[in-house]
Amino acid sequence: MRRGRRAAALALVLAACGLKNDPVAPELVRPLPPAKLAAASTRDGVELRWRRPTAYTGGGRMRDLSGFDVERAAGAAGPFAKVGTLALGDQQRFRQERDLAWTDREVEHGTEYVYRVIAFTTDGSRSVPSTSVRIRYVPPSPAASRDDE
Repeated sequence: MRRGRRAAALALVLAACGLKNDPVAPELVRPLPPAKLAAASTRDGVELRWRRPTAYTGGGRMRDLSGFDVERAAGAAGPFAKVGTLALGDQQRFRQERDLAWTDREVEHGTEYVYRVIAFTTDGSRSVPSTSVRIRYVPPSPAASRDDE
């Protein structure tokens, strides 16, 4: 009887092991890059806005997007360096934010910057960079800011 139980337990364990689906190549489960990247000068710095990707490069619906790394280059020729991260916490929400924003506060008046954004998932898979956007930081005048309020 004891031997029968062991055999049954072993059969259950072995039946639960193994692949349930065909393996998927890593390049097919990377997030698509963020879309519609735009930049604007504000009193607080350069505000970046973009659209969140909702699918993997292989076409499957993405539910494990964890955040975005923001990279900046000083001018068109400079190398890109990470200047910030926007972490997401809405993976379990039914309706997730589609349009996102982040502000770079470490900017200097009159300086030209180039930005791009990279999406990443909870397991560390990273998208290719978004298209880049170029902006010369010129904050709005105080008079224009009061008119907007």
